[in-house]
Amino acid sequence: MIGQWGLVLLAVLVLLLLSAIPLHIVHLAEIRPMFMLMAVYYWTMLRPTPVVGVFLLGLLLDNILDYPLGMNAFVLLLAQILTTHNRKFLLGQSFLVTWAGFAVVALGAGVLEWLLFSLFNFTVIAIKSMVLSVILSAVLFPVVVLPLAAVNRALLGRHHDAP
Repeated sequence: MIGQWGLVLLAVLVLLLLSAIPLHIVHLAEIRPMFMLMAVYYWTMLRPTPVVGVFLLGLLLDNILDYPLGMNAFVLLLAQILTTHNRKFLLGQSFLVTWAGFAVVALGAGVLEWLLFSLFNFTVIAIKSMVLSVILSAVLFPVVVLPLAAVNRALLGRHHDAP
């Protein structure tokens, strides 16, 4: 059991590190694809995911990015709750519907982060970076899901091979 979750944890930690790397696009602020959101959405959809783990990963991401402590944890937990409530529906759908579901979750997460940043800074933050981050996250989702799906297949293979 620990070995199975260790594989998932390794995949999530790689996405956590990728989440910390900003993309510098000319004439724009730093854009960060929401890799951690992708991981939370994907794993929550496929299997029950520990809430404490999502919260701790969110806090770790806040520390790495020097964001207000708890902001990513809050956003990721809300995304997990939303995904959990729609899990049965999402499991029976095509990849396009799953992808569209992620795009909706990413948009909600982006708007929430933008609102929280605006509140923490007592000013309205430019929305362009958030919109581009959401779009980039939605576009990259299928690419990120490929290795996560491979990890999931490996977990299913181990589970079915067990006595």
